[in-house]
Amino acid sequence: MKLNDFRKKMQKTVFSVSEAGRVAWETPSNTLRLQLHQWAKSGELLRIKRGIYAFADRVRDQTEVARLLYEPAYISLESALNYHGLLPDVVFALTLVTTKATRRFQTPLGQFIYHRIKKDLFWGYDPDSLMAEKEKALVDYCYFYSSRLFPTLECWEALRWQNLKEVDFKKAKSYSAKTGVQKVTTLIESLEDYGKG
Repeated sequence: MKLNDFRKKMQKTVFSVSEAGRVAWETPSNTLRLQLHQWAKSGELLRIKRGIYAFADRVRDQTEVARLLYEPAYISLESALNYHGLLPDVVFALTLVTTKATRRFQTPLGQFIYHRIKKDLFWGYDPDSLMAEKEKALVDYCYFYSSRLFPTLECWEALRWQNLKEVDFKKAKSYSAKTGVQKVTTLIESLEDYGKG
């Protein structure tokens, strides 16, 4: 199969080898794998990880990659907090939450860091964009980093929080209660007080 024919048939930007096989069904599996490898070598495709490829000129953002790289997952923690304007620091890796094992992937499109969370805490995000609600991202942040966070003015100032008045702290506190971790609730309450200052 020629690359132009494959590009026309493959509607997805990021795809697995099995998805490529469904588009190029008449091509033997070994031939298809070799062809994908050659297209990646020539720069026409990006090899994201074993068995996952992307069209180099079609990729718009990391979310497309995250959706297929390691699922299920949603964007949270530093990436979501930066997206929502709560933490100002530029994030150099896309941070996500998953029900699978914690993993880190270095790809041609950047680094992806997945943090494992219990299945009963895997909620609070938009299924289309994979972006956590600001309140859920805040609770996830306090949940995952509770050992290095403290309910003090100095702690919050060091992180340079901003736009906290846009957070629905009533919702955040109800979310924190669902974690079953008292320190998470304490941190959320402290951050609410800090945001009023």
